Amino acid sequence: FPIGLTTVTCSATDAHGNTGSSSFSITVQDTTPPAIGNVVDIVAEATSAAGATVLYVSPNATDAVDGTLGTSCAPASGSVFAIGDATVTCSVTDAHGNFASKSFNVKVQDTTPPTVTVPADITTEATGASGAVVNFSASASDIVDGARPSGGS
Repeated sequence: FPIGLTTVTCSATDAHGNTGSSSFSITVQDTTPPAIGNVVDIVAEATSAAGATVLYVSPNATDAVDGTLGTSCAPASGSVFAIGDATVTCSVTDAHGNFASKSFNVKVQDTTPPTVTVPADITTEATGASGAVVNFSASASDIVDGARPSGGS
């Protein structure tokens, strides 16, 4: 029977030509939501102070009536996620209005150490019993925190 309401009429005729009949209804409905495929938490490395652009593949859903369905996820793949934890929720509604959703976590972290730039090796002459005063400049740059100039002597 197709999805929807179908009326079934049954009849019988006896040996003397008398016919009797009665009807009943069969309702076939789709109330089962689609099943969303597996989702996996993501850990991404920050690429700037804003966080990281995270790409992922949206999971498909399967439905007993509609077959394979695409999901809609928010935030979308390719969004910039701030440093810390965020939740992505993927959802789908089948042709008969049955809704399903599934979530996964995105963690953006900063584990990349700063790059430190120092001068070339310095050789200098002692100017007294305690050694010598040497002036130099060093700096550090971090993909999240930016440049950090410093000096020394």
